[in-house]
Amino acid sequence: MWREETVEELSDGRFYTANDLVKIGTDDCKGCSDCCRMGPVIVLDPLDVFELNRFLGQSFEELLNETIELKVIDGLILPVLKLVQKADPEKAPAGVPDQKMLQENTADHSDRVSAQENAQEGAQEEAMACPYLGEDGRCTIHDFRPGICRLYPLGRSWENGDFRYILQVNECTRCNGTKIKVKKWLGIPNLAAYEAFCRDWHELLASARRLLEGADPESKLRNQICIYLLRQFYLCDWNVDDFYGVFAQRRAEAMRYLGFSS
Repeated sequence: MWREETVEELSDGRFYTANDLVKIGTDDCKGCSDCCRMGPVIVLDPLDVFELNRFLGQSFEELLNETIELKVIDGLILPVLKLVQKADPEKAPAGVPDQKMLQENTADHSDRVSAQENAQEGAQEEAMACPYLGEDGRCTIHDFRPGICRLYPLGRSWENGDFRYILQVNECTRCNGTKIKVKKWLGIPNLAAYEAFCRDWHELLASARRLLEGADPESKLRNQICIYLLRQFYLCDWNVDDFYGVFAQRRAEAMRYLGFSS
């Protein structure tokens, strides 16, 4: 998902490679699940769906509308994690005064009711969390979590079809400054293949968006391309051994379908 902030606004101003050390240690995130409760849009790429299918034994269709939903992301319909309301076991709901406080600080019954309703609405907004966050505040799919979750609080800065890693400042509440190598933080086997996949997927989506520039959001062409991408990369059988090889074949087909060379 594109963000409008500049690299200088988002990060510490530095670019990193997979072999660089970054001050990103979090002490294993003990006692913290803030990033799972911030209401972020976690866009899922085909590898994320492949990993969820492999771990949970559920297809994309089975996960849809349970833990995954479809949203328009930068002009394309893509799957995202479906946030749900969950209580934080470590904290009382922020901003919700108890009944005694309400009675002492409001002038009449109608004011008390209004204040309580507003507080409850605020608590509901803050209670939205990742559907895979456990009751203990830990990730239940940690070894198979989406790429965006693996990155956080790192991000990617894209330029000319390639990317470098950045450290997003003022994001993580638990970063203690311990230096960790980027590739260790990501914990992804065959990182070179994964990074190549990220570039290829990014190029495919960028090509689709260029094709749709200026098109009406409800146009037949936009709907046709979005449905095709969903069928080609999500509503398909990912029960394969060689994800990267199969993805490369499907991507080549998609580039030809869109009218671009593969």
